[in-house]
Amino acid sequence: MQKKPLEIELYPSPLLRKKCRKVENIDSQTRQILDDMLMLMRKHRGVGLAANQAGLNLSLIVMEADDKIYKLINPKITKKNGKTKFNEGCLSFPGLELYVPRAEEVWLSYTDEEGKDLEVKIDGVLAIILQHEIDHINGVMFIDRISFLKRLKIGKKLRKIKRLYKQRLKTKT
Repeated sequence: MQKKPLEIELYPSPLLRKKCRKVENIDSQTRQILDDMLMLMRKHRGVGLAANQAGLNLSLIVMEADDKIYKLINPKITKKNGKTKFNEGCLSFPGLELYVPRAEEVWLSYTDEEGKDLEVKIDGVLAIILQHEIDHINGVMFIDRISFLKRLKIGKKLRKIKRLYKQRLKTKT
């Protein structure tokens, strides 16, 4: 049986609003999904990707920064410190960039692809990427982190992305 290739879910896909399901078993299939997500992220020139952005209801994230690859299973931010704003893009919102308030540093607990539970402190751009992707697996999008007025200002861009989403749905049926 041929598995369906992963593709980026565009706004307003209902999957982007779902809190992702915890991964119970870490096996070769889990590792293959993480590899497939990494390939998809790179294909679209992203720096981070949550599983629901790839059409999967799983608590998985891949990221790449400073020539290092991160594959996170069931990641959770346990503590935040400081405040910053960063100009973020999102593969589910092509062409849209927003300044989003984030914490400067975060403490993360997660399981790696070998099944080992880890805790780390992360700061800088990697902390921004991580917060963005963890928002995704919790059903939160970066447009949720901006003011109502700013969201009104980007209405035209959001409508354009919605049209792309609807066109893609039509071609699938």
